[in-house]
Amino acid sequence: MVAVEDIAQTSTGLRHLRLMAALTELEPLDSNRQVGVGTLYNEPERWGLDKQGISNDLEALQGRGWIWFERAGAGIQTVVVVQPGVDAADEFGQLRGNRRRRTQAVRDAVLNWLYDLYLGGDEASGISDFLTSESNQYFGDPYSGDELERAATWLMAEEYIDGIETFSGELARPEITTKGIRVIEAEQSVNKALTSAGMTVNEINISDSQGVNVAVASSNVTQSNTLSKGQIDQLEKVIGSVRALLNPMVLGVTEDVAEAAQAITGEVEEEIHSSAPSAGTVKTLLLKLMELAATGTVQGGVDALNAIMQQGIDGMS
Repeated sequence: MVAVEDIAQTSTGLRHLRLMAALTELEPLDSNRQVGVGTLYNEPERWGLDKQGISNDLEALQGRGWIWFERAGAGIQTVVVVQPGVDAADEFGQLRGNRRRRTQAVRDAVLNWLYDLYLGGDEASGISDFLTSESNQYFGDPYSGDELERAATWLMAEEYIDGIETFSGELARPEITTKGIRVIEAEQSVNKALTSAGMTVNEINISDSQGVNVAVASSNVTQSNTLSKGQIDQLEKVIGSVRALLNPMVLGVTEDVAEAAQAITGEVEEEIHSSAPSAGTVKTLLLKLMELAATGTVQGGVDALNAIMQQGIDGMS
């Protein structure tokens, strides 16, 4: 059986899944999961459906084995939602509701949106313009204002976008930076591009260095910006503060996310106390922690945790 996520990658498959999800929201007429579809035709905008295509898509759902019906002279009046259809709708709902994946996906969506504006010679008056664009959807489900705000803050901090921060919290006149353009044109995701797109990162071992910049095009060398004692001391304080905040009640994350974050914090501690601690490795781990923190629902706790980790990253520069 084709996975729901694979089906959702095409516009036709996504349309079928959205219709299937709508059918499972309707009140059953009997114990056999028979539902009337009149509401779908009368209020298609409620589910983001195209009224003209509903009948054909219902035929397609029957072909997938997700529903069953008999077409009457007046058209399709009711359908029976069968178990594979219920399972597909449930899996689709879990896919669209995956907060960690939504957090990462909206970053790429915003950057691609700004890149398209850049190519067209256009500009947005504010980052909130994204919410009314065609790019504002994750498998057909719109991103929220909070999701957009977190994405914009992260993209600004990572220097993929630029703009004017206003007192209202709106990012005015947002635009993609040269760094952001390189990532898009290299067909990368910002969630994986920790270095500039197209560049090769080599490691060079240099002793007693507090801040090292090495040409990344060098060959046959090993680069490792080792940490000074002062930087290690500062990172130890950061770790202590991070551990104090890594609490599901403080951040509003799941127990699994909190455990994963604690494990990464342990990796940071092991790295800074290793024989040759690498600033690059520590920064990568702290960025992973920031991604986990972004899934939290308590914004004050998330902001506090990210500020502490950003302090640790800045202290290594």
